[in-house]
Amino acid sequence: MASQLDAKFFRRAKKVNRAVEFTDNEAFIPAVKDSPEIRVKLPNRRLLTMEERKAIIDSRKEELNAIEEELEIERKGLLHLVKTYTLTGSGASEVVAHNQKVKELMEKRSKLYRPERWIEHLEGLSFVDVFASKRDIRKIGVDVYQIKTRVEPITTLYADLGQQAAAVEPEIVAPPLETATPVLKSIAKPKTAEEIAKGVIIGRRTIKTVKP
Repeated sequence: MASQLDAKFFRRAKKVNRAVEFTDNEAFIPAVKDSPEIRVKLPNRRLLTMEERKAIIDSRKEELNAIEEELEIERKGLLHLVKTYTLTGSGASEVVAHNQKVKELMEKRSKLYRPERWIEHLEGLSFVDVFASKRDIRKIGVDVYQIKTRVEPITTLYADLGQQAAAVEPEIVAPPLETATPVLKSIAKPKTAEEIAKGVIIGRRTIKTVKP
């Protein structure tokens, strides 16, 4: 039985050629001749409201504007370092470090613009599908891949109710353990020579000494 709703679960459905069916709280692959029915729990989530989605998009726009401003400043700084290096021939390390900083900002901006990106293999593509000419119907004899992006990932359209409940539920703090007060044993007084002479106690018997 599959432990969670993941890509492996859907690959199993494709392998047995069965469509995944859903209930209110479960997804399952119907049983076939060689394999039993497989059921998994659906994540406890809800669809975000339009107001919540708008708040997320606005927050991302504010972050993008801040990165654009920072990127413009760093680009001007990089141009200044390049001019200085061209005139004097020194400061190559500063140019490389600053260029790396600009590159990281550009990658961060690109990830915010297009949070989700993946590559798909296009099979059976012909020249008609790519070029404007409608006469060449030959198949392209090489592998063709297409980069696809999604501005708003599917994972950001839902709220995890389990995490929200854990955040709202107050944390239970265990009470501190009581410290036991140590019991001080009474210190026996040393015996006098007269008491020692009267007898020595061993176990439950008393051995008395006889005076000469």
